[in-house]
Amino acid sequence: MHTLIQTIFTGGERFPMLIDQSGIPDFWATLFTSQQLRDQTQTSITSCLNSIEHLYKWEKINNRNIIQDFQNSLIPGSKFVESIKEHCGLRSEHIQKALLQKTSKKINSFNQLKLVTTSALSQVSCDYQQRRMSDICAFLMFVGSTILKRKPNSKALINDLNNFKKKIEGHYPKSSFSRYNKQLPHAEKEVFEKFLEIFNPDSRLNPFKGYKTKLRNYLLVQLLYWTGVRSGELLSMTLDDIDYDLTTPKVRIERRHDDVADTRKYQPVTKTKSRQIIIPTWLRDELDYYINKIRCQYPASKKHPYIFVSHKGPTIGQPVTNSNFYNRVILPVRNLDSKSFALVKRHGFRHLFNENLSERIDSHNAKVNKLVAEAELKQLPHRVAELKRDLINEQQEIEIRMALNGHSNKESALPYVERHVKKKSQRIHKEMMQDMSHFIGKVRGNE
Repeated sequence: MHTLIQTIFTGGERFPMLIDQSGIPDFWATLFTSQQLRDQTQTSITSCLNSIEHLYKWEKINNRNIIQDFQNSLIPGSKFVESIKEHCGLRSEHIQKALLQKTSKKINSFNQLKLVTTSALSQVSCDYQQRRMSDICAFLMFVGSTILKRKPNSKALINDLNNFKKKIEGHYPKSSFSRYNKQLPHAEKEVFEKFLEIFNPDSRLNPFKGYKTKLRNYLLVQLLYWTGVRSGELLSMTLDDIDYDLTTPKVRIERRHDDVADTRKYQPVTKTKSRQIIIPTWLRDELDYYINKIRCQYPASKKHPYIFVSHKGPTIGQPVTNSNFYNRVILPVRNLDSKSFALVKRHGFRHLFNENLSERIDSHNAKVNKLVAEAELKQLPHRVAELKRDLINEQQEIEIRMALNGHSNKESALPYVERHVKKKSQRIHKEMMQDMSHFIGKVRGNE
């Protein structure tokens, strides 16, 4: 069995690797990573290596060695493609059970496993299944072409290999849902606000001990609320990212991949473009207090520039990790009311930020339209034209979202617009039904 490890080079580069039971890096996976994935993010490389490890598990269950097949000038056929598709559709826990059964000689093949034990609970999503298949296809094409090009009949073998690739691509699962329907649900605004109230250091429901920890956790969730940043972007903020302007303080979101100052194995990074976002003045003051009165108390904090640090344990003073942010900050509050807070997620704050933005734009346009109507009644055409230029149209709204969310193309901003339109239509439809029900009730009462 292989193990996935995270290596940090002296230059700060994160280099995920698959190693065998002896602790030796897997040759082909490491070569593939070095030559084909080096310019990708740590998360993307890790995901791809997980897919390759999934392939190796398939080989163990089926007593096959695809790389050895390539060395013997053999190209996998249609049965392999069908089998690997099914395999990629199964959860890792389900595969692990299969490996245990294989070891105990309770199962002889993957097909037997699939027919006997596969259920809906053991399945992954179509997107995840396709991503696994795509990663495995890319890996096998790299290994196959590297080996087969040295064979005497390389031209024919490479042609067969390309046909093999087409077969895999032809078996990619297809989802029946659009990108907008696949948006994960999150809690409503009122639930988020209740969730935020608990983080107030003065709240009697606050589950954290000590003012230092309470303030740090409060600042973490408040920044999520006011900026709409991803958790990785928040944890990658440094001391220099705060603009202490007296009237319009801001925080900067910067890309710092493979930062040598970051000691975290899984480095939180910015996925989108760098940008600046305005924050309230009171939040600036609270951040200033945390940095200059609390953070500075931990000696290890002087060795790195990241704002939020661990307050106890072996990592005291070091940057807060993504797992600690979830497990020790978000989860304790969610567990206070697991039913009400079931849909509260860190990324949900990003959706909430965009919903608040939509409401603000709607409110702005409503005020402008009211002034336009008044100007039209007074027959002031120049004033009407001037006011209409102040209206925010759909294209401008998308551009505003792109700037605040760090998106590089408008397609990324569209789901937030679509979600707001959907909520508005549902609210209007609900009001229509209530009015109609009231009307019908009056009619029936008169009969």
